[in-house]
Amino acid sequence: MPKKYLILIILLLPAFHAFSQTVKEDAIDIAYRDCLLKDTSSGNIDACAFIAYGKWNKELDNAYNKLMKSLKKAKDKTALKQSQTAWKAYRDAEFASYDNMFNRPGNKFCLMRQNGRIDVVRARVLQLRGYAESMKKD
Repeated sequence: MPKKYLILIILLLPAFHAFSQTVKEDAIDIAYRDCLLKDTSSGNIDACAFIAYGKWNKELDNAYNKLMKSLKKAKDKTALKQSQTAWKAYRDAEFASYDNMFNRPGNKFCLMRQNGRIDVVRARVLQLRGYAESMKKD
């Protein structure tokens, strides 16, 4: 794949995500995109994705803990714990799928695998944040 097409994909992926969401682009995604633009090698893609994934994972923990603290009833907390456990099983299965589908040579497949991982965690963060925001309005 020519380098110009890979750069185009890198630039457009966050835009597609932004159109699918009604939220402002997150600083984590901006830093990830900037990191990818420096070097399109598989090694750099992995390094940039590792950092972005770690930051989104930290945001996941923060969002979960914030939501858990906002819940007053024990049954609501239990339901959230069960939901998070089920989501983690989904995440792990999804990641295994990415590892199998995109275990091919080439930067395009590396980028697809890493972006998929980040997208899964980002989506859960946004979902949990939305739940917490709804709890404030109640």
